[in-house]
Amino acid sequence: MRAFLWFLGVTLLTLVVAACLAYPVYGLVAPLGHVAFHRVASRLAMLVFAGELWWLARHLALRRRQDFGFGLARRRFLREATLWGVIGMASAVPGAAFLLGTGIRVPDPQFVPGALDFVRIFLVGVASGVAVALLEETVFRGAMHTAIERESGPWLAALLTAPLFAILHFFAKVRIPAEEVHWGSGFDLLLRSFTPLTHPLAVADSFLAWLAVGLVLSLTRVLTGNIAVAIGLHAGWVVLLRMLQQSTIRGAAGPWDPWVGGFDGLVGYWILPWSVLLALALWLTRGRWVPAARAA
Repeated sequence: MRAFLWFLGVTLLTLVVAACLAYPVYGLVAPLGHVAFHRVASRLAMLVFAGELWWLARHLALRRRQDFGFGLARRRFLREATLWGVIGMASAVPGAAFLLGTGIRVPDPQFVPGALDFVRIFLVGVASGVAVALLEETVFRGAMHTAIERESGPWLAALLTAPLFAILHFFAKVRIPAEEVHWGSGFDLLLRSFTPLTHPLAVADSFLAWLAVGLVLSLTRVLTGNIAVAIGLHAGWVVLLRMLQQSTIRGAAGPWDPWVGGFDGLVGYWILPWSVLLALALWLTRGRWVPAARAA
């Protein structure tokens, strides 16, 4: 638990530092073009955390690339991550079909469904998926998992990282209009981001969805000893998510609405049975795919 508490403390410190610096940094980048305040705060938090993670890694003796989940040779790692990226996109198709088929998501009237438009949103999804998966998996299923596993074993590492992974997905999802931004907006953003968690039933759908996703990704780390599969799956899911965000909008209220949370209109209770089926498939077929992805 000591390692987990260290990561938790560093995470809280990151949020406070980012809240303090968000407004000054926003003032510097705003003249360069229209930049949303929550995006500035989010990127700033990533940079601050990267610096703190460097110190924490040294403190917890996380020095080898294997400690961060990169235990495979580079070419083999890229091959496995790419393969599982394709599998991740394929596994997300039933979810996208459910959202579109039930009318929970409908085509955005402002999106023109041309070939170039689909290529554009696909490339945006790939860029976002790779960046998000690389960062989050290196931290959660990489460094944090390794540090906790040394003390408490792989399964407790999976059970401790997944809830924190889910909670942090609430950060910087709220918008603060440019005309309302002031010196205290960093702390306003922090407060608005996590206040919904004080009403658990209101956000249970989104929290449980992210928790389930985190547990599936942790399962692949436990079975393989590295994060190649986790990065691939995570990136593939984000690709489909970003494409839906850019090409669809929330549909009219209907009987299927309870299956999707109101937090972002995409994740919700429907992810729970999907995650169970996916985890079951990974577990039952582990004899086929784990040997190729397992770190020495």
